[in-house]
Amino acid sequence: MSQSSLDLALYARAPIMTLEGGITLCRVLAESCPAGMPSSVTKAAKRLVETAEAAQVAHTARKKALGKGTDEDSRPIDRAGDNSWSALRGRLQSYAMLPEATYPDARRAAQILAELFGEAGLLFLTESYPEQYAIAESVLRRIDGEHFATDIERIAGKEFLDNVRVQHVAYGKMVAGLLQRETALTQDLGAHVRAMGEELVEYATKVLATVERDEPATITRARTALRPIDAFREATQKRPSGGSTAAEAEGSPENG
Repeated sequence: MSQSSLDLALYARAPIMTLEGGITLCRVLAESCPAGMPSSVTKAAKRLVETAEAAQVAHTARKKALGKGTDEDSRPIDRAGDNSWSALRGRLQSYAMLPEATYPDARRAAQILAELFGEAGLLFLTESYPEQYAIAESVLRRIDGEHFATDIERIAGKEFLDNVRVQHVAYGKMVAGLLQRETALTQDLGAHVRAMGEELVEYATKVLATVERDEPATITRARTALRPIDAFREATQKRPSGGSTAAEAEGSPENG
């Protein structure tokens, strides 16, 4: 038996694989690494595991995101948030319309309206969810940082400001969930497939470098180490015609 009995070309490119298939192959390959391999091979095996784990995390995040709510589920929270601001501003507006001679706080109500909402009023409620949350957060920070809260609670009623705060917290959680979902859904899972493919080729290259043509034992050891790749190819080739999707092919390093 000689080194030529190993078809080196078979391992120069990663097999066509799905994300899930790549994760499994990388892990099995690392677990099958024979004892006594040099550090270059064991390090490559460790990178296989790390790359597969990164792909697993991305895959889990994608599955979780697909199960989360959509914009439709966010509308009730958005409506409640909008209503809380409308109610608070409406109370201040109503009070500002009272005669100042009889109700001195009418002037203060008008000042608060001008300071916090300006000419734009509640137009920020028409912005995108993240923008609306950021603007609302700025208004609340001004209310607390510039000591508007005491006057607002006296003029408009504590319940109205409390409601704004409660709805704002819920709104923030909703926005965070949507952004996390968007991030997970837009992450390029194909990049993880390509990364695993690169590590598979790197591992195979390191294994093949351990082969000595006059030492049959090294050939046997290399064949054992690379057997999971051979088995994976055999299994995928047995699939019915058309079993692989275009998305699988696009994610493969062979099609990059």
